[in-house]
Amino acid sequence: MVSRIYGSYDHDELLKRIEHCVCRQCGGKLTTSLVIYDIYGGAGEDLYCPHCQKTEFGVEKTVYELAEYFVENFQFNYFYDMEENNTNFQLNIAKVADMMSWFLKNIDLLDENGLKNNLPDYTYYLHKRRKD
Repeated sequence: MVSRIYGSYDHDELLKRIEHCVCRQCGGKLTTSLVIYDIYGGAGEDLYCPHCQKTEFGVEKTVYELAEYFVENFQFNYFYDMEENNTNFQLNIAKVADMMSWFLKNIDLLDENGLKNNLPDYTYYLHKRRKD
């Protein structure tokens, strides 16, 4: 994969991501949007959530649904000093979705194309664990 700077994904990559990703906070559909980073011509195309009205890279739809289930059923509240309302609920879903995405990427079940159907080979990890 090519090393990238923020906002340098091409149009086709963003359209591909829109097909399988939703907003981390509200679970809504994403669109592409032109973003101007500075007045000297720094601009690029990014994903945008029209409902939240913010630039959003998104998470897999399945990951969002799992995060929402987790927050609802386990009363997860990362933002305990914040008033418990819909915004707090959405921010907690976004936090759990980030954690789940990180976890899935690190155990090689998630990549830029979405969730993988085939399990990776964990033999190395199992062998290493037994030695310790």
